[in-house]
Amino acid sequence: MIICPVNRTVLESAFASGLTDFEDAVQIYSAIAQNLDVIVTRDATGFLSSSIPVLSIRQLLEKAN
Repeated sequence: MIICPVNRTVLESAFASGLTDFEDAVQIYSAIAQNLDVIVTRDATGFLSSSIPVLSIRQLLEKAN
């Protein structure tokens, strides 16, 4: 597991993204900044415009098996 840092660049990118949910935008842009392969969340609806694939916890566990 990686906990992504949030810095000024991430916050500015999230703000400029135009996404309606700022917290989701911060998660997307912090994941982009860390070159992550996937975002895992219980609420994928806020990540419909994510350029990084988004998985539910169940989907992640299924991929692991």
